[in-house]
Amino acid sequence: MNIPDSFLKNQSFDTRALGFNRQLTPNYTPDPFAHVEKPLGIEVQPDGQALVRFYGPEAQTVRAGHEDVWIDLVKQPDGLWTGLLPYADPGFKQLAFLVDGVKVINPLAPIGWGAGCAINYVEVPDPEQDFLLMRDVPHGTVSMEYFPSAVTGETECCYVYTPPKYRQNIDEDYPVLYLQHGGGENETCWVHLGKVNMILDNLLAEGKCKPFIVVMNNLMMQVQKNGKWEEDVNQFGDMLIKDCIPFIEANYRVRPGKFNRAIAGLSLGSLYSGQIVMEHYDLFGAAGLFTGYTWPVMRGYPTKVQPWVKALDDAETFNREVPLFFGAIGDQEVSLPLFEAERTYCAEKGIHYIQRIYPGVHEWRVWRRAAYEFFQMLFR
Repeated sequence: MNIPDSFLKNQSFDTRALGFNRQLTPNYTPDPFAHVEKPLGIEVQPDGQALVRFYGPEAQTVRAGHEDVWIDLVKQPDGLWTGLLPYADPGFKQLAFLVDGVKVINPLAPIGWGAGCAINYVEVPDPEQDFLLMRDVPHGTVSMEYFPSAVTGETECCYVYTPPKYRQNIDEDYPVLYLQHGGGENETCWVHLGKVNMILDNLLAEGKCKPFIVVMNNLMMQVQKNGKWEEDVNQFGDMLIKDCIPFIEANYRVRPGKFNRAIAGLSLGSLYSGQIVMEHYDLFGAAGLFTGYTWPVMRGYPTKVQPWVKALDDAETFNREVPLFFGAIGDQEVSLPLFEAERTYCAEKGIHYIQRIYPGVHEWRVWRRAAYEFFQMLFR
């Protein structure tokens, strides 16, 4: 890799769930890092390697790694452990630390949410994805909204992106995209990990897409069963349709009609977006499936067809009701054969299905690119 300095120092990669600004030495007293050489945290090098640091003066061993690549950090006299961790490809990368054999969160590294827990990560900027950089353009607003759910019996939370001129043009209403995250993630991830607001700000500034609202829910539904809290993602569709959509349409300036309402998601969120649009194409006029499929086949069940796929049997109706049906996947994704089988399946049915394959595996580099292209097609 050869990453330009303009990418390495762009603010987009410093924003995170715990704070907008880049991480510096803690300024409280007493300061445990006062004697540690600055800067702290993670520094991505132009060749894509990441200089990682962990402060542990009493630790005996510290390792850092991602996937199958692990390195032993070297202890410095000031108690800081350091090392260069190689990355073969750019993008958002999870990062793990083992201290004396125990996996821990490193407070000096960026912290996000994934796999149902807090995670460290590294952003290795992709020079081919300048569309997510922080630029001097008008910026939209990301809000947290709380709404009651009759489905869960709890108060739920969603993130809402409104375009830059939403608060000024009070006589204008907007279409809405309901955008889902992947398994083990939550409503924060499309903003803090996916950079969806940066992508839309830049697209709008360049006149490449129509302005619209984006609503991001938590797909990992929590419900009580036999007195215990459990995740039940199968109730998400009901919560979205019965609780969230009515709340958004009562509290935001939303353009009416199904062709002003779209649904999309990544990975698990893609699978449920596909299911929901096929069961409710009276409610949604567009769908984006990022690393997902219509579930014509399931792993281990090559002949199993899900009941909602019957909507694809009437191609004339489906193509009319969902004129934008978009799918994308990474060229190194393990489930690529399912995606390719779906292409044949939809072609045989006569379904108009736009499919894209981007460089990458099961990762944000693919989903960011998919969002960038899909957003330009929406609400035309």
